[in-house]
Formats: sequence, C-alpha cells, structure tokens
Amino acid sequence: MSFRDRIKNWDILGHTKLWFSISITIIVIGLIAMGFNWVKYGSPLNLGIDFRGGSVITLACNTTPDSQKVRDIVAGIGYKDAIVQEAQGNKVIIKINATSVPPDDITKIVDGVDKLYKVNKDTTQITSIAPVIGSELMRNGAIALLLALLFVLFYISIRFEFKIAVATVLALFHDILVTLGMLALFRVEINAPFIGAFLAIITYSVEDTVVVMDRIREKLKFKLRETFREIVNRSITEVWVRSMNTSITTLFASLSLVIFGGTALRDFSMTLLFGLFSGTYSSIYIASPLLVLFRGETLKEEIAKKESVVKVVEEPTGEETTEQAEVRVSSGSAQPQESKPKSKKKGKSSKKRK
Repeated sequence: MSFRDRIKNWDILGHTKLWFSISITIIVIGLIAMGFNWVKYGSPLNLGIDFRGGSVITLACNTTPDSQKVRDIVAGIGYKDAIVQEAQGNKVIIKINATSVPPDDITKIVDGVDKLYKVNKDTTQITSIAPVIGSELMRNGAIALLLALLFVLFYISIRFEFKIAVATVLALFHDILVTLGMLALFRVEINAPFIGAFLAIITYSVEDTVVVMDRIREKLKFKLRETFREIVNRSITEVWVRSMNTSITTLFASLSLVIFGGTALRDFSMTLLFGLFSGTYSSIYIASPLLVLFRGETLKEEIAKKESVVKVVEEPTGEETTEQAEVRVSSGSAQPQESKPKSKKKGKSSKKRK
C-alpha cells in the first residue's frame, strides 16, 4: 500500500482534542513570554527602531562597503543590536536603537568605516526617528491587519458560507497568536517589514484553507450516505499531500533566508517561518475541525442517525408507513418493489358437462 493510500485511512478529526491541545499549549507559552517581556523590558515584543524610535546614520563611501565588517565596527563600540544595510551608490545605512547617540560614538563609527572604505564626510546624514512615528506606524499596521481579516471574512462568506468564513478567520487568529508568541519567546526584533510578513502569512493561510474548504464543498454535492464528519475527514486526507508539498517547499525557502540571509533578513524571514508553519497546521488541523463543530452534529449523533436509517430500511415490520417510506427514499436505499402476481380465484362450482 502506497503512502497516499495510507493517508486516506487516517482519522484526522478523531484526534481533534489533541490538535486543539497542541495549539492552546503553544499560544499559552507565547502569552507567558509576552507577559515576561512586558515586565522585564516594558514591551511584550522586541520592537525595533521603526516602532520604538532610534537613530539612522547614512555614510557614502568611495568603495563598496561590506555590511558585516561595518556591523563589527558598530558592535565594537557598544551597539550590538544595530542594523547595517548596504544601499545604492556605495552607501551604508546604520540603524541604532537609541534616540540619541553621543557625538563621540558617531565619530568613532565614521572613523572606523573611513579607515576601510574612505567615507565622504560631507555627505554624512544622521537622522533621529521619534517614538511618535513608531506608534503611528504600529497603529496603521494594526488597522491594515484588521481590514485584511474583515475582507477575508466577507470574501469567504460570499464564496462559500458564513460558517466556513468564521472557521477560516478563527484559524487566522490562531496563526497571528502563534506567530506573535514565537516572536516574543525568541525575542525577534520587529520592524516595518514585519507588517508585510504578516500580510503574506494571512494570504498564504487563507489560500491553504480555501483549498480544503473547496474540496469539502465539492464532496457535499455528491453526498450519499456519508456523514458530514466523514466528508470533511475524507476531504482533508485527499488534499493533505498537496498542502504538505507546497508548505515544505515554502518553509525550506524561508529557512534558507534565516540561515544565509544575514541580520537584515533574519528577523523578517523568521516571522515568515513561524507564520507559514502555523498557517499550514491551522488549515488542516484547526479550521476543518472548527467547521465540524459549527455544524452542531457530533459524531455520536450522526452515527445514531445513520444506524436508525439502516434499521428502518433493513427491518421493516408490517405495512410501510408514510414516514418510513420518506426515510427510505431520502436515504437513497429505495428499491423498486416487485409486484406479486395476483392469484386467480377458482370458482366453487365448475361448469356441468352436458
């Protein structure tokens, strides 16, 4: 038996409590990490310069600078969390998480880079980002995420049905909480690209969930004697390989950015990595079980209904009532009844022979 054939026999919905327990455990760990960060650092997340404010130093060099060497110079002065990026025109941008950098430190940074790449000191730019701008950016990002969730709810409601839309949005909230919790746990620095990463996570998670829901809708059109739970479970097993193949490919790409992308891309790619992993998990193990719960029929109730239908069809007693006939016809087990030949009544007396 091949691997795909074994997947068709999986009872994924039979372990719903396990899937929910795993998600709740991860979310609780993330919330605890946020609370710890709030007490120790004053913020639940490790906000970067774009949100918290800081200083940006832009240097123009005569030769192409190496961001890693510049980062070592800045770290040697005492700013180990500084972000160094190369820009067009042999420029290097240094972002320091401090609203005011002492003039002596700025001089040391410029002189250190000047020894390696000959800095044009006349074009040196020092910009200070106020925390007010950071709070405004955070508010706009929260509004963008909220609007994205509302549009997803509206689209799925029209495309499928409202219960599917609610299950999808709850799965998205699950992805957001898991991602934020992991970012808080590992103290990943959050900057402006974080908003773009979150919107990409929502898009990916919705796309993966819609594939599962669309397969469920197709199966419902040809529903025979399967319960709704059986249809959902069979739909999940049929798209499981496709979802895993797509997710693993994307996760490998994000993991390569985490390992080889350097400091500039590490935080962004880690956000994507956590979100893609959570989105793949929620589309199969969270959204679909939630949809089964929203339908209001438990497994025991569906089995009882199925057994009652079979009992009525297979063990009729006496003459069939109107209700039994309706159950038999609706269950798809109606069979044409053979008409019994009528016996001819023999006359009491035969004709007398003449």
